[in-house]
This record gives sequence, C-alpha cells and structure tokens, in this order.
Amino acid sequence: MVDQPSRQAVHDVLKGIVARILQVPENSITEDSRIMDLTLVESIKLLRIAGRIERTFGIELDQEVLFRTGSLGDITDEVFRLCRQEQEEAA
Repeated sequence: MVDQPSRQAVHDVLKGIVARILQVPENSITEDSRIMDLTLVESIKLLRIAGRIERTFGIELDQEVLFRTGSLGDITDEVFRLCRQEQEEAA
C-alpha cells in the first residue's frame, strides 16, 4: 500500500504543476493564490493542470474545482481529500 501523502506534500506538488503549466515562478504562488488570477490563465491551461493533477495523484478531479475554487489552498484540500478517499477505498 502506498503511503498517504501529507497535505503539505500535495500542496508542494500542486504548486509545481501550476507553475510549470502557467510558466510562472513557484515562489509567486501562495496558499491564497487564486489560480484564475495568475498570469497567462486560459481554459485549456486549466484543463491541462487538472489532467496533470489526476495523473500525478491517481484521482478523478471534478474539472469545475479549478474554475470555481478560489485558492491553491482550496484545491490542495480537495486533492488531499480525494487522495484519502482513494486510499480508503483501496484498503
């Protein structure tokens, strides 16, 4: 069984994914950063972010989470919750 990643680990990975796809420095993204407010955000890039998150964590992410959810912290909480749910279902 794979260990459950910590919330901080999930946050760090998400931050890296967002930074790479949007081509912004990681240090410009904070817990309170709204993805929709970052530079160079387009719908297609949000879909790429969602796809990368799903592949990285092995979860199914509601695409709306990126469009309706405010901050990176909110998205982190949702991904962390889905990871825990997946692990519980696999046990």
